[in-house]
Amino acid sequence: MFFLSGCGASKSHIADNPASQRFLDVTEKRFPKQSASPKQALFFRADQNVLPDLVILNKIGSGKPQLQIFINRGEKGFKLKDSSRWIKENKARILSIAAADLNRDGGDDLVLTIAENADRVSMQILFNNKKGYFYAKDKEEPHPLLSGVDKVISIDLDQDGDKDLFYFGQKVVGVDGKPSSHPARVLISKGAEKLEDLTSLLLPRLPMGIQDASFADYDGDGVVDIFLVYNNGQNRLLINDGVGKFTDRTATHLPRILDSSEHADWADFDGDGDNDLLVANRTIDKHYRAYPDETAYFLENTGGGHFKKRADKMLPRLPTYKAYLLDANGNSLPDALILTSKGVYYLQGRGRWGFVDETRRRLPRFRFFHEIAFADINQDGFLDLFALSPTPGRSRVWMNRFD
Repeated sequence: MFFLSGCGASKSHIADNPASQRFLDVTEKRFPKQSASPKQALFFRADQNVLPDLVILNKIGSGKPQLQIFINRGEKGFKLKDSSRWIKENKARILSIAAADLNRDGGDDLVLTIAENADRVSMQILFNNKKGYFYAKDKEEPHPLLSGVDKVISIDLDQDGDKDLFYFGQKVVGVDGKPSSHPARVLISKGAEKLEDLTSLLLPRLPMGIQDASFADYDGDGVVDIFLVYNNGQNRLLINDGVGKFTDRTATHLPRILDSSEHADWADFDGDGDNDLLVANRTIDKHYRAYPDETAYFLENTGGGHFKKRADKMLPRLPTYKAYLLDANGNSLPDALILTSKGVYYLQGRGRWGFVDETRRRLPRFRFFHEIAFADINQDGFLDLFALSPTPGRSRVWMNRFD
């Protein structure tokens, strides 16, 4: 199974019998019991084994280290690795994490966004010794960030093969204490573990309120663009000029829609070669709804990164928080896992905007999750998932099965 979004990808596999696909809960067999309350999770490469490992960021004060590393041992499941000295001794609040091989040694390093106090936010890099032990370099001070920055995504923005860092937050303020005109920040990798803040050069001025970001080639020129998700107002589209400089094309390329968006993911729903979007929202202003209880909608790419809204009553009519697009059943068509206020929905794709609700047939019993991380845990060519629950001990490992 291949993941269709900008969050990650694996080699495409076609299933022998797509109709037999289902997710099986293997948490008890594959994952140790947990009592902490997780905030974020990422699959990444902690050691030299090809199996994807897992890092979990716990909420502070949960009685566990904020960071926990779990090594994937195949059929034996995930094993918690002893925390490194930095992880044990850290007292600052970790806001978010990203994984990137910053020193090009074949192992993923961890990029942390840290709140040292109410006004001081910084970036801390934990380097990986490729055995799952993470350390901060001696005498290296954390890189300061603007107050209000609380999320980071690693993505190659300039197409040079190195992961760059995209930082953002909903209420980012400058050094003068006033709202920043650059609520998103970019740190470009220059190799040899060096990062350069090129925000003013590469990004346009933007309004406050960035909730999330979705990276993909939206205009078909072969380089990554940015769809910015706003928690209250108009979402925005930044088009890459080919070398990493972005221009705001919202006014000419996106329909005007005012909503409280939470997340967006992309896939080619109609097979025309353009990347379309599925946008998850808590609410949509009534003037922009296609029907009274609409909360999620598609943005159809009509070419060159120009989008039009496409309503679909098959989408959940509930507040939605995350939308993940993937080929779950191995038939090469995009499916959707959508997190809502009432649980997870699984819409199986039928091609050219066609979907059928397979939630009850294909998923374990409903649970409320606030985030899902994907990886091919057992290397069978199809993605499995780790679903985070805000309730301690309720996060789950779901394996993709065809039987």
